[in-house]
Amino acid sequence: MLVTLGTNTAIAANSSHTFTYSPMSLQKVLLKFDDGAITMATTKVTVQIGSRTICNGISIYALAGLSGLQNAFVSTNVDSRVVLDFGSHQFYGNENLYVTVNSVVAQDAVDCSAIVDSPGEYNPLKLTEYSDNTFTSEYVYTALSYRSAEGVVDEDDYVCEIRTSTESSAPNFISANNSYSLNIMSAWLPSSFGLLVHKRIPQNTTFNYSDSALTDRILCVQALPKGRQGKAKAIRSKRIAMSSLPASLR
Repeated sequence: MLVTLGTNTAIAANSSHTFTYSPMSLQKVLLKFDDGAITMATTKVTVQIGSRTICNGISIYALAGLSGLQNAFVSTNVDSRVVLDFGSHQFYGNENLYVTVNSVVAQDAVDCSAIVDSPGEYNPLKLTEYSDNTFTSEYVYTALSYRSAEGVVDEDDYVCEIRTSTESSAPNFISANNSYSLNIMSAWLPSSFGLLVHKRIPQNTTFNYSDSALTDRILCVQALPKGRQGKAKAIRSKRIAMSSLPASLR
């Protein structure tokens, strides 16, 4: 179900605001920035479930690029909207949801909402931004490359070596941008991102590219291990939801 964490929230320059909620499970976080200029590269989002970080201070710029793979909204410097898809997380004990927006410039109106408590779902994801030129990321579904300072990368003539336990490749960032531009639903900045990985089965993945490239960030969508307690909670919520249905719909 859709819930509101905050609307028209003002955030002073060089400060942050944390939106909170206490659901039983989390599927998505939705953010909207309007009624004022936004510096997308320096406005960053951190999402935590209790002490667990599932989005590690990622810029609105990068999140808008990732959102382009999911919807057709065209963000601007005065109206930016992003969706953070976390699959489905289960909450334990007294854990709360925390969505922290850190902004360099003042924000006049920030709206934060979430999709929570969808019964029976349990496929937890997290979003991790990497600034290293060589790193290994666990259980990667999608990898998005870009410049932290914004700008086009469609002629960024460097390769990125990608290795998993079953395959290896070395696509050029030019090819990664072409892949991104042909997969996005949005017409927003099609020349500014690269799609290095986009698969249905997550794998531990190693990335290696030159520090001379314009590209200097890779955002990974990662699967998280499913704990026994989370599986049990998801099964219970599904049973409760199904019990309210007539037999013909079960």
